[in-house]
Amino acid sequence: MHGVRVAGSAAPVPADVVVANVDALTVYRDLLPDPRRLAALTDRSLAGFVLLLGVRGDSGLAHHSVFFPGDYDAEFDAVFGDPGRGVRARPAADPTVFVTAADDPAVRPHGHEAWFVLVNAPRHGTAADAVDWRRPGLAEAYADRILDVLAERGVDVRDRLVFREVRTPADLHASTGAPGGAIYGTAGGLLRPANRGPAAGLWLVGGSTHPGGGLPMVTLSAEIVATAVGPAW
Repeated sequence: MHGVRVAGSAAPVPADVVVANVDALTVYRDLLPDPRRLAALTDRSLAGFVLLLGVRGDSGLAHHSVFFPGDYDAEFDAVFGDPGRGVRARPAADPTVFVTAADDPAVRPHGHEAWFVLVNAPRHGTAADAVDWRRPGLAEAYADRILDVLAERGVDVRDRLVFREVRTPADLHASTGAPGGAIYGTAGGLLRPANRGPAAGLWLVGGSTHPGGGLPMVTLSAEIVATAVGPAW
């Protein structure tokens, strides 16, 4: 690698080491086209639908809580669909709901809670195995449904909300370069694209690369790359 070219600038920025933290699919499709590597990355993982909530009062939840549905298989049947049988992907009506309510005064005022709510969701797109999350009204309606599901499972905060922000797979797609908002990169399997890129000086980090998705794995990915390039700096 000799550097990077920044959008809107004609002159490249010199660099001996370049670390790409966008999805590996974006790297090998748009930034450094590599058909051989790209072929293994087109089967995408599921995405995530997120609510960021400000909640009045104390809900008594642990730092992490997971509320499971009665039919776990039905959730994934909805999220992935079955295009071969003409069944399109769709938001799950009764999904698993993951809630983080950090007991940290840095993220919420006294007497309130800051919630991060995540549910499995189809990736963004127009294909049969995706959902157009930009469709008018869909995101807000599904946010309402998630709050209803929590209420049905014994945690009703609908009348205690100070604010609600919705983040869809389409938002993740737009803000992070993760195609379709897929939060784990490729679907299935444990083998991820290597952190060392095909060009000398190129490194890949993030949930789409080795060792995988989720904050602990993403942190390990960054540690692997930092350790590898560190001695040169």
